[in-house]
Amino acid sequence: MLLPLGEDLYAYSVDDVLATVKASGELNIVNIGASLFLFAAVYYILSLGKHIPLTFNFSAGLTMICYAFIITYNFLPEKELKERPELEKNLIANKSFYFYNQSYNYFTNKDYIYFDFFLSPPSKTNLLVQKNFVEPNYPFLHENNYPDVLSPYFSNFDSIPDLVFVIVEGLGKAYSGEDAYLGSFTPFLDSLSNHSLYWKNGLSTTGRTFGVLTGIFGSLPFAQNGFMEQAPEYPLHLSLFSILKHNGYFTNYHIGADKNFDNVGSFLEYQKVDRILDMSSFDADFEETPSKSGFSWGYPDKAMFENGMRKIPREMRQAQLSVFQTQTSHDPFLIPDEQRYFDLFETYISKTLRANPMEVANYRKYQSMYASILYVDEAIKEFFEEYKKMPKYENTIFIITGDHRLPEIPLATTIDRFHVPIMIFSEKLQRPKRIHGITTHFEITPTLLGFLKSHYELDLPSMTAWKGYVMDTSSVFQSNISNPLMRNKNQLIDYLSNEYVLSDNQLYRLYDNMGMEPITDIKLKEKLSREFENYRNSNRYATENNRIIPDSLKVYLPLK
Repeated sequence: MLLPLGEDLYAYSVDDVLATVKASGELNIVNIGASLFLFAAVYYILSLGKHIPLTFNFSAGLTMICYAFIITYNFLPEKELKERPELEKNLIANKSFYFYNQSYNYFTNKDYIYFDFFLSPPSKTNLLVQKNFVEPNYPFLHENNYPDVLSPYFSNFDSIPDLVFVIVEGLGKAYSGEDAYLGSFTPFLDSLSNHSLYWKNGLSTTGRTFGVLTGIFGSLPFAQNGFMEQAPEYPLHLSLFSILKHNGYFTNYHIGADKNFDNVGSFLEYQKVDRILDMSSFDADFEETPSKSGFSWGYPDKAMFENGMRKIPREMRQAQLSVFQTQTSHDPFLIPDEQRYFDLFETYISKTLRANPMEVANYRKYQSMYASILYVDEAIKEFFEEYKKMPKYENTIFIITGDHRLPEIPLATTIDRFHVPIMIFSEKLQRPKRIHGITTHFEITPTLLGFLKSHYELDLPSMTAWKGYVMDTSSVFQSNISNPLMRNKNQLIDYLSNEYVLSDNQLYRLYDNMGMEPITDIKLKEKLSREFENYRNSNRYATENNRIIPDSLKVYLPLK
């Protein structure tokens, strides 16, 4: 991911680490042999002193050279480092020191401070929803007063609508949709966005996949290593799955990978999802994704969509909530019929993007990544063509977004990893719109429930603990939300507040299309730092002490 190894290592199980390394093709005889040879060579060189006497002058000179390197590194001006692009800082970093320092922090900084005054509600200005917090021992619990912001854009549905989520691995705004600064590689999604509510300033809540389900469907706090890492003993919580199931929905989840990775299966089972189809649920005529090392993530996205459409209930009168999560556009970016998509990539950059020779050379460095995005865009197009045959297609709302941006293609800014398109499409949508207000995944569940509640007899809890607000439908750029963003497991260092971001202790101002520039405002930085610390402490307290929602809301957790 072009990131130094840090404390996020400790947030993954051994099985997850091995699966990731095997899928990348790096765990092979050549690399293992090279590592053993390097270890033996270093050992041999260090042992030479026992056999070859070193003079005092030579030893003293070598020592001084080593100290010179250490002093040069440690006294490099901090300001100069901060002003470098993130990728450059990652390359410069002393990888061993970074890992040791992160490990020390992980094993020593386990404590947190929690006081009631941390529960003071946020400022009453410039927020889309004013949350009335009701219980000091439940830091996120507040009255359920979310407005309906979607109704003005829809005509009436025949009955309570089905909901279909398409969560796309690595779908970053940098290479999808209008104003994509790398050029858009998603022609079908671009055409669909012209008939959708399209948030060009959408943000995921985590920089990797581990938080996408808890962010979109639960608007949940992160806990220490990501909410799903608490499996199987989750603190009591609600989600879009559990609430809609309580209200009669049938729930489905589809992925081509192993549901146990990142504890996805445990999270879905807690929600009592009716059908969970993962790589163990494919028919024999499907072929797994090609592999470098004999191990793959599972089945490619086209197979995942086709398998899901074969088995999804078609004539069910009961409303359905369905999730299709892709995974082919993930390292090692191996796709079926690879050469066809490489050829499509070459045609696309020359004829559609009309890239100049210098741009073409840069695109080709990341050919596999871009080709995988073209592949998944085509897979989604074929999925929609098939879904149109469903009896309730016209009575369905589709929500499409990315889980995060691909970090393997160098990031332009610190916020870039979170910048993803979010779109809502339906045949009942009568007013498509390009929306410039900032919205995160945290806002999706409260917004959909607010819409459904205003039209149908839904039984919703009087209190909720959603971290998000509602989706901002502003035609002009603005940000009226305040949310934390988690880069990796164990790396919670980004905080969004209105049009400002506190990232790794540096304050930035945001602009349309998620441009950002560093600013100096000591009072504002202190304010955001206090808000962020408030969240961190409330997050740890609520998740470690089962204080997200009280037992009285258990009624909204459906029985199997």
